[in-house]
Amino acid sequence: MNRPPKIVVIGAGSASFGLSILGKILLEKSLSGSRLCLVDTNEEGLGKIAALAQRLNEEWGAGFTIESNPDRREMLRDADFVVLSIAVDREECWRKDIEIAKKYGIVHYGENGGPGAMAHTARNLAVVMPILRDIEALCPEAWLLNFTNPVPRISIAARKYTQIKTIGICHQIGFGYMVVGNLLQRELGIEVPEEYRFYWEDPDRHEVEHRISDAAKEKVSLLAAGINHFTWMLGIRDRVTGENLYPALWERHKTHYKGFEPLTRELADLFGWYPVSGDCHLCEYLPYTHNMNRDVWERYDIQMYNLDLAEKGRNDLWDRIEELGSGGGTTDELKNAHTERAEKVIAALVSGSPTLEESLNLPNKGYIQNLPEGSIVEVPAMVSPHGVHGVGVGNLPEPIAEICRRQISVAEMAVEAGVTGDREIALQSLALDPMVDDARVARNLLDDYLTAFKEYLPQFS
Repeated sequence: MNRPPKIVVIGAGSASFGLSILGKILLEKSLSGSRLCLVDTNEEGLGKIAALAQRLNEEWGAGFTIESNPDRREMLRDADFVVLSIAVDREECWRKDIEIAKKYGIVHYGENGGPGAMAHTARNLAVVMPILRDIEALCPEAWLLNFTNPVPRISIAARKYTQIKTIGICHQIGFGYMVVGNLLQRELGIEVPEEYRFYWEDPDRHEVEHRISDAAKEKVSLLAAGINHFTWMLGIRDRVTGENLYPALWERHKTHYKGFEPLTRELADLFGWYPVSGDCHLCEYLPYTHNMNRDVWERYDIQMYNLDLAEKGRNDLWDRIEELGSGGGTTDELKNAHTERAEKVIAALVSGSPTLEESLNLPNKGYIQNLPEGSIVEVPAMVSPHGVHGVGVGNLPEPIAEICRRQISVAEMAVEAGVTGDREIALQSLALDPMVDDARVARNLLDDYLTAFKEYLPQFS
């Protein structure tokens, strides 16, 4: 690229974006001189984020040109990179997803899997598909970096219905490093709180998780693959010696504190491989946890996403963003914010320095041989100005691959329904979901979701 890149962020007017992605992009030296164009329909939030971006750009000497506009078409023209990070009334809609499923004896949170994920997919696709059409028309050569959930399903839509070069990005591999750091704390010399596990009610939950994860990542290399929120540790190696640490992990697995990620460890015992994503995401895909009559959530003490705490946290973040954007406080904390890796991927595509990314969501080109060709898989990938090339990992263990294949089929149908508004395909997607064990329940779920979210689902009307 013979000019500084133009980076457009759609969904910039969100608190989570402002503190987890914005600062890291501006700190990336190889991107200095870029145009950073911020877009959001929430004009008030966009103004606050833009003010913060201007302050960071000036204080840090980042050398970017900062622009903002609620009209995405104005910003998208000739863009080189589009970062997509949106959510449609997330907590409000998620609560309804959960309540509707519970009517039929199904307990789940439905971000990427389960019946609620069909509704989640359709709601977001109603907003995302017009954005993708604008990208095709106004910057057809741009790379799309998608953070919008469900990440694999938005990526399926981009692959199947557009020609856009798309990379799906999720940070969940960091949780896998936390798992390894916890189990191998003695071997790796990592300080971990006694009988630690991730609790949503813990105000320091992310700080402790990231500290353990970062410490483990310095000493250990993970090879992980599968589908988003359902990847598995295929290799665990010492970064210096190359020693295989899987045997040590199994030894610690036998004696470690039983309250630590009990569902994860149950699956490790079942299938002989360790999951990456943690209990709260594994349960999106499995038929083992949804039945309310079996009290499985209580047995495993599954720590699911706390919607009330998330909502409160976002409100607190807005207060902080407004303070920083108006010149108050210090911006030093943003320099140490946990990266979502957008800046690393963009820099590698621009700078000529190839980078190994440990987990990206890409169309399968033989990277996982026993999953369907072209399906969206999460694998390591080399990123450079030549493009993004997944690393082949061979076959997944067959029982794990079979679960992935079912979920890929469910996701493909949910996306087709979400794009076309086809009720029959939406019904088939629900009927194929392993959490749904009654055809009448599938029909009732579809009717309830389409009624509850009618205003969000114009494609079905």
